[in-house]
Amino acid sequence: MKAMILRDDAADAVQTAHILVSKGFQTLCVTNRDIAQAMIRADVIDLIVMDERVGTQLTHTLALSAERRNPYVSTIIMTDEGRQMTDDLYGLIPSLYALIGTRTETNLMGQIFVSAMANADEIARRIDRQLAADAADMAPDSDDDALDALDDAAAFWDDDDDDTADAAFAMPALHDIAAEARRSWGDYADIRPHPVLNPPAMPPRDGAIKAFA
Repeated sequence: MKAMILRDDAADAVQTAHILVSKGFQTLCVTNRDIAQAMIRADVIDLIVMDERVGTQLTHTLALSAERRNPYVSTIIMTDEGRQMTDDLYGLIPSLYALIGTRTETNLMGQIFVSAMANADEIARRIDRQLAADAADMAPDSDDDALDALDDAAAFWDDDDDDTADAAFAMPALHDIAAEARRSWGDYADIRPHPVLNPPAMPPRDGAIKAFA
């Protein structure tokens, strides 16, 4: 199992690495968001342990990037913010396993790290939920689109403007307009003989008569 650590304080990062190593993790310690993003692209990360902020920057997008790379990744965010400020993160970051305080006791922290990887069934359910949500977002809602179109049409023709109503009743049917557009010029051609377009037949040529220019 491979874990990536991103902590704002170097001493906290070293302590977190010791806990993870004692639980059998291979660890990658990074110092800023850019390096963390590069490591996510270069390797498959199983567990991310990171502060919610590094410097002045939030780290939420790193969890989303890691999840695209490995849907089975689990994310643990270290934060001292209250529940009212952080509850929404569980909806925004599907891979988020836990939010824990930055001063959480060492043994408890180690247990949380292990449980984040041991709960494979919950990870699988989370992935299924996310796939179902993505499929629902991508599915075309044809019924709603059709109803919206009908509502728009009804709103247009129910307009109280007299000029609009007169124009609507005077307008020819759409299928008549389409049929008119499909006609070729031949439909309007004069079928009677024309002295130029249909010249009279010439008599058989007499070989004894010669033409001179």
